[in-house]
Amino acid sequence: MTRALKIVAALAIPAAAGAVAIAGAGSASAATPVSGNGYVGVILDHHETVVASQINAGNLINAAFGDAWTVGLPHDSVWYTGAWTPVTGDQFVDEAASHPGGRVGLYLVDPAINQGNIFNAESAW
Repeated sequence: MTRALKIVAALAIPAAAGAVAIAGAGSASAATPVSGNGYVGVILDHHETVVASQINAGNLINAAFGDAWTVGLPHDSVWYTGAWTPVTGDQFVDEAASHPGGRVGLYLVDPAINQGNIFNAESAW
């Protein structure tokens, strides 16, 4: 991965979280930062996920990473295949936002532990 792409990738999560925070100004919630061994990211609650969907923040995923990202989906997701899926970042966020309690987690991950990808996204509802 080129240095420029790494910089873009490192800025993608804070930029998305910032966009959601600005668009959702006035709400009492804020994206929840998380970190662990080999990863750092944010978890958006349902309200934040809805706002991210409304502003098409999911498009940033594909703009920054193309198809080079991994995704974890609930088994009842329309995009769940058990393997590779054609879901776009925008479809991923939109689907989570459409479910009661739907939320997303966005993570920068050590590629050595993430199938060679630096970005991972998870949804739940």
